[in-house]
Amino acid sequence: MSSTTTLCGIDFGTSNSTIAIVRGHETTLVPVEDSHTTIPSAIFYPTDGAAVLYGRAATRAYTEREPGRLMRSLKSILGSDLIAERTSVGGQWRTFESILVGFLKHLKANAEAFAGGPIDSVVMGRPVHFVDNNEAVDARAEAKLGDIARAAGFKTVAFQFEPIAAALSFEHTLTRNELVFIADIGGGTADFSVVEVGSDRRAKVDRAGDILANDGVRVGGTNLDMRLSMAAVMPHLGSRAVTVQGHDLPRWPFIDLATWHRIHTLLTPKNMSLMKQILSDCAQPDVFGRYVEVIKQQTGHLLATKVEQAKIDLSNTGSLDVDLSEPVPGLRIKTTVGEFEEAIAEELERLHMTVAATIAASGQKPSAITTVFLTGGTSAVPAVRRVLTEQLPQATVIEGDLFNSVGFGLALEAKRRFRR
Repeated sequence: MSSTTTLCGIDFGTSNSTIAIVRGHETTLVPVEDSHTTIPSAIFYPTDGAAVLYGRAATRAYTEREPGRLMRSLKSILGSDLIAERTSVGGQWRTFESILVGFLKHLKANAEAFAGGPIDSVVMGRPVHFVDNNEAVDARAEAKLGDIARAAGFKTVAFQFEPIAAALSFEHTLTRNELVFIADIGGGTADFSVVEVGSDRRAKVDRAGDILANDGVRVGGTNLDMRLSMAAVMPHLGSRAVTVQGHDLPRWPFIDLATWHRIHTLLTPKNMSLMKQILSDCAQPDVFGRYVEVIKQQTGHLLATKVEQAKIDLSNTGSLDVDLSEPVPGLRIKTTVGEFEEAIAEELERLHMTVAATIAASGQKPSAITTVFLTGGTSAVPAVRRVLTEQLPQATVIEGDLFNSVGFGLALEAKRRFRR
C-alpha cells in the first residue's frame, strides 16, 4: 500500500468514540466534532425526519427537548440478537445495524474532510471479549462490526484488541523498554494486556511474541452507572415498593431504566400498558408514578446522565447531594462514596479476578512488570483504580490520554499492518 494513502483507526466506544488518521509519516487524531477529538456515541433522530444528529449535537437536541429519539451505548448490542431487530426512528423503521452504519459513516466523513481525501482502510478496535465466556457469540460480534464498517464505506477492515492499541500508543512515547500492564476500562468493557514495549521493538514487523497475555470482562462505566442508579435512585421511583397484596414489583422496568442501551426501548404501547397495570396495583402509586412520568416524558437519558455525573463527582468527594428535579420534579437524593462502592462490589471483584488472571497468564511475576498504563474513562474511578494497581505495587502507574490513547494506537496499528 502506498505511503501516501491515508489510513485510519477507529475506537468505536460504548460511551465515546475517536478516529485517528495516518497521512504520510504523521499520525493525527481527528477533530471529529468541532474541535473535539472525541465524540459521544450518541445518535438523535428528530421526529420530523430531519437530519440525524450525532455526538454532543445529539445529546443537546435531547436535553433541549426537541421532538425525537436519543440512542446511546449501542455498541453493547453487538453480538446480541437485537442487532438485527427494527425500531421506529425519525418516522422510519430501521435495524439497529443500519443505525450503527450511519454512525460510522459520520465518523468516516469527518475524517475524510479533515484528511482532504478518501479513506478506504481502517483498523477497528475491539474488546478482548465482546461478551463473557462465549467464543461463538464473540466471533459473531466481531464479524458484525466488520460488516458495519464495510457498509459504512471501508474497503479493507482489520481488527486489533483495544488494550494492544493502547500499548502501541504508550510505546510511541518511549525511549526505553518496558514490561507494561495495560488497563483499558471504558463504558462497556474492561480489557487487560501484558506487553513488552519499547524503542527497540517498535520497528519489528511481527509483534506477536511481545504480547504475553490478553483478557477482559464485560464491566465498564455503564455497569457502574446502573449499579449506582439501582442503589440510590430507583428506590425513589418505586423499585422497593410493593403491590397492594404485598408482593414486590417486577425489577426489569427499573433495570432497563438504569441501563443506557435499554432506556430507548421502554416507551412502547405494550410497555406503557404494563406500567399502567403495575401503577394500578401498586401500594405506593405516588412513588411508582414518578417512574411512569419519566418514561412518558422521555427523560430517562437525562436521569442516566445525572447518575453518570454523580459517579464522576463521587471520585472527588465523600458524599453528594444530587438534584434530580429536572427529570423527576421535587426529587433530591443524597449518596455517598461508601454506598457507591458497596453497590459496585461485584464489579470490583470481577475486575480483581480478571487482573490476576491476566498477570498469571503472562507467565511473569508481578514484580517483573515495570509499568501500569491506564486508559479509558472508568479507570479514573478511585475504587476501580485501586483494583488495577493493588496487585502491582512496585510498578509505576502512568495515566494515558483516557479517551484518545486507543484511537491513536489503532492508527499506529493501521500504519504497521497496511504498510509493512
